[in-house]
Amino acid sequence: MNQPPDAPALVANASGAAWLEPGGAARTMAHADAALAARAGPPPLLCHAPATAAKLGCARFPALDLLELFAFVRPAEFCLPTVRGLAAALGLAPPDGLLAEAALLPEAARLLLKSLKLDDDDARREAAPIAAAMARGGWPWAGLVQTVLGPAAQAGMDVWNRLPEWSEQAPQGQAGGQPVAPAEARARLTALLGSDAEPRPQQADYTSAVCASFQPREADGEALVTLAEAGTGVGKTLGYIAAASLWAEKNQSPVWLSTFTKNLQRQIDQELDSLYPEPALKARKVVIRKGRENYLCLLNLEDAARAVGGIAESAVAVGLMARWARATRDGDMVGGDFPAWLVGLVGHGRTLGLADRRGECIYSACPHYRKCFIERGVRRARRADLVIANHALVMTQAALHGIGGSDDSYLPQRYVFGAGHHAVNAPGRPRSAPLPGRQHAEPPRQFVAHVVGDHQAVFGIDQIDVAAQGKRRPTAQAQAQRRFLGHPVPAAAPPITVGRPPPPAVGILQPGGVVTRLGGGRQVRRHPFQGARFNPQAHCWQVRGDRHLVIVKRDQKAVPGITRCVVGQGREAKGDLLNGHIVVGHAVV
Repeated sequence: MNQPPDAPALVANASGAAWLEPGGAARTMAHADAALAARAGPPPLLCHAPATAAKLGCARFPALDLLELFAFVRPAEFCLPTVRGLAAALGLAPPDGLLAEAALLPEAARLLLKSLKLDDDDARREAAPIAAAMARGGWPWAGLVQTVLGPAAQAGMDVWNRLPEWSEQAPQGQAGGQPVAPAEARARLTALLGSDAEPRPQQADYTSAVCASFQPREADGEALVTLAEAGTGVGKTLGYIAAASLWAEKNQSPVWLSTFTKNLQRQIDQELDSLYPEPALKARKVVIRKGRENYLCLLNLEDAARAVGGIAESAVAVGLMARWARATRDGDMVGGDFPAWLVGLVGHGRTLGLADRRGECIYSACPHYRKCFIERGVRRARRADLVIANHALVMTQAALHGIGGSDDSYLPQRYVFGAGHHAVNAPGRPRSAPLPGRQHAEPPRQFVAHVVGDHQAVFGIDQIDVAAQGKRRPTAQAQAQRRFLGHPVPAAAPPITVGRPPPPAVGILQPGGVVTRLGGGRQVRRHPFQGARFNPQAHCWQVRGDRHLVIVKRDQKAVPGITRCVVGQGREAKGDLLNGHIVVGHAVV
């Protein structure tokens, strides 16, 4: 397509807006005038419709959003959600000012449609059914896109049928025992840095120190632990990558590089571009591993696609997700190649909401099991050189090894814990579970808390507004007290127990501790916390995110006689915020 779309262009910032008529000159105008023009005429070209409407101070209006077109034409490619970001992604000169930004939008649309036309026949035939399905949902770009792609035999978004299947491979042999000498690690570091790098003796010394953990074990089962510390800016990441990559190559076994956050995982992945500049080689040598909730679930995508027939407006979101699913590197929706701005454009439910966030995965019973992004990543990690993981996943894999419940029964021979000062807090992260607000309002659910001695405790959550603030808080707490005395206690032990189960009990959090009630009676026992108030830092594992479960530690000095209690967590973990929350479970008394 050599001509830009016959549509006006609109750009807005905090001080005003710019409007460009087709074939005319751009002019500036006030927010109110731009909002009136956008609603009165044909859908304008713009970048990020929700943000533009917010700047104009009006409700969202029909528009030809360049970001939606970019997500369709170039799925899984990076682009900042601004006009300047589009210019950089398309190789155009950065615009200077609102008028130049408005003038750039038609050219950006023309280039995107042209690149779609230049795709090979197979790519166009694959995109055409998705565009046809999105047209039924009223996608403003559908007419122009279908003109470029040509007619589709039928509308459809079943990209899962075209994804490759993973295959099981023979078990990998025992890792070799070849050591990594400090001299060769320094040489690898020099190659990674390049000839233009400034000399950093401390970085080279750090690399040499790390080599102590990449030597043969003196005794079977003996761990080689090295604590290496260096100041900020020394270059610790490349320092341990140099030694770890050499050991993996020489011994034909992966090294897991574990860090604290997903953002740090992404940074390490970017650092590895210097070691593996070819994308195909890097795809074989480097794998990123995260928890299941970070990846697109193909079964959820199929369910969403099948529901499009009854919910036409969701066709655009599901169509763009289908395009991304076909192009993504590994299905990672948090920190991977998924465009985060797509959530703001089409909503959470049809984007991040398609991940496995409620533990509903059915594993091998799923029809897409052989194509699952998570299962593919598990198997790729066994034969990679470097696996970039996070502390929470590593701790979970280690804790569940040999007892089931883990995604992978394989444990690596070598770990590198970057950001090691966070490793102490990491064990609490896999022991917590997300409890979003929409789940918090549902009826009580059952959660496996943990194993204590011979008992596996299972706790339910009673719905109650524990985050009530101001005048509402006393009312909510009084309501909790009343419900506590009349709350039913579990009549039987949890379905999964080992040995003699503990007696059923119901508990309530109060500022001074936990109060429990056994059986069907009204007699209560008090289990005071250490100190006058409930202290989340002292009595809880790490709490993640907005609303989560808090698991109270079994500490004789803090909560005598309580295995663990699972409670709701509001936005702030301060003082007596959790006071009055009912906890149903099994207490050891």
